[in-house]
Amino acid sequence: MKYIAFGFSIALAASQAYGQAAFPPPPPKVSPVVGVIDMHVHSHPDVFGRSMDDIDVATLAKSRGMRGILLKNHISETASRAALVMRVVPGIEVFGGIVLNNAVGGINPDAVEWMHRIYGGRGRVVWLPTFESDKHVKTFSKPDATGLMVAPGGQVTPQMEAILKIVARENLLLATGHVHPEEILAVVKRGRELGVKNIIVTHGLTNVPGLSMAQAKEITALGAVIEICYLQFQAGPNAPLAFLTHWTQIGAKHVAQAVKELGARSLVLSSDLGQSANITHPDGLEAAIGAMKREGISDADIDTMMRKNPARLLGLN
Repeated sequence: MKYIAFGFSIALAASQAYGQAAFPPPPPKVSPVVGVIDMHVHSHPDVFGRSMDDIDVATLAKSRGMRGILLKNHISETASRAALVMRVVPGIEVFGGIVLNNAVGGINPDAVEWMHRIYGGRGRVVWLPTFESDKHVKTFSKPDATGLMVAPGGQVTPQMEAILKIVARENLLLATGHVHPEEILAVVKRGRELGVKNIIVTHGLTNVPGLSMAQAKEITALGAVIEICYLQFQAGPNAPLAFLTHWTQIGAKHVAQAVKELGARSLVLSSDLGQSANITHPDGLEAAIGAMKREGISDADIDTMMRKNPARLLGLN
């Protein structure tokens, strides 16, 4: 009888062990995203499907101990939204900006001029065109289609020049959106000449914009920073969401290589999350940190890419 009881106890212990393996791990006592600033947050109100609104994202990010979030919307400014969220969810930094798609007049200096003046002073970022850029349209629509350009032939347009002057004067952050690599290089060069201090190349290593490592080295040598997003970790032909199958996967191995070739000071790791049916922003960042650590990326480099560099770019240091 004692052997039966012993065997049962062994079986019970085994079943419990295997049963626990079917559940997610317990939450960490301290989230790995404490102090992180997410530089690429999508949320409602929007014209695209989003999983939560601005207040939800800020509340969740605050609960994980994050320092801040940057709200991005492809068709409207987010400076006003950020100012309101700061009132509703105190204790976390919330920033916004403007994306220069056709809804705001395209490459429109007036839109930038008014955005940075909005009440609250939370409008810190100017993104160049995204889904209406020439690069995006040619990549995802038709090769012979035409979209918005900021530096055709490698020469910035007068409107782009005027925007760079505003960005320099107000010490804003310029984000390059989805424009061609050649345009990015032209804008970075001219921006530096005009006194623009902070430039981030939006998800630079995926197929839009599609920087080569040689181009990334040239751009970072000029002082710009390359963004890599967790959303691109999920991309590729086997992506869980249909729209991501059109994007090139850039994962933790690519981050490790970029750290080796460019240095952590030239990189920012953000989420680009918020899509309907996708993982939440803090969960995505936690997953990104875990994946990067498994690739041997140090805590110090993660701290630089996710805390120090975003704080510097947004003027929080």
